[in-house]
Amino acid sequence: MFAGTNVPYAAPPQRRQSDGGRLTIAALICAAGFVAAVWLPSKSTMPARPLVALPGASAIAPGTGIAVTYADGSGGMGCTAGFLVRTNAGRTGILTAGHCNKEGEASKVSINYSTGGGYVNIGTFSQSVSEGLNGEAHDIGLITLDSGKIPQSPAIKAAVPVTGIATDLKVGQLLCKFGMKTGRAECGQVTDISASKVAFLAASECGDSGGPVYRLDDDGTAVAVGILIRAGHANDPHPGCSTPATFSIAELVRPWLDRWSLTAITEPGSP
Repeated sequence: MFAGTNVPYAAPPQRRQSDGGRLTIAALICAAGFVAAVWLPSKSTMPARPLVALPGASAIAPGTGIAVTYADGSGGMGCTAGFLVRTNAGRTGILTAGHCNKEGEASKVSINYSTGGGYVNIGTFSQSVSEGLNGEAHDIGLITLDSGKIPQSPAIKAAVPVTGIATDLKVGQLLCKFGMKTGRAECGQVTDISASKVAFLAASECGDSGGPVYRLDDDGTAVAVGILIRAGHANDPHPGCSTPATFSIAELVRPWLDRWSLTAITEPGSP
């Protein structure tokens, strides 16, 4: 696990009250862990192999597997791309988990481009916050994309249109997440909501960190909610990667769009 760079953040609004019988974010702290797949460089003199095994992707999109390479050569992580955004300078970026980057570095990011070229670099971390696992500790990162010919899609796995950003979450509501390791949408009920986090009962595996968390509407479109940052088992104080997690925690994206002056990229014609 890697601690991230602390970034000053405005005082959050008052936390919503939680029912003592529910799985709350505070209660889940000791049972949660990061869900990134860590890799270390080989000491072999053989030619370098791919950093992590990523599923092939035809576009840069929410849910695409990403390989993060630390600038100091010490290794990296396999994570999942979150929602596409645009900076106030007009650059396109991707939100993901902050702990996928290494503290103080501008790590390179690549995908397994299935249409041609194999593993190709797509951009670099330009912002990251990873304050740990405690309660409201923030965890989010921004990858600024290189200008290139790889297609980009704001739709989840280039298939489920994203039409906006959620403004009103409720306990009991159904949320979904997509991670490159699980390789499918996993959905479950919201158990707790705080000023910056939401906890919900959906399975996750190591490698899913950074993936999109969203509400799926009746018309088949999605509304962006957050970025997957933690997962675990409610009764396991030492979560690991051997079995899928039974709950997931996401960092809400709306506060960071404001904090970093970002605009969410949604489907053409959507609000």
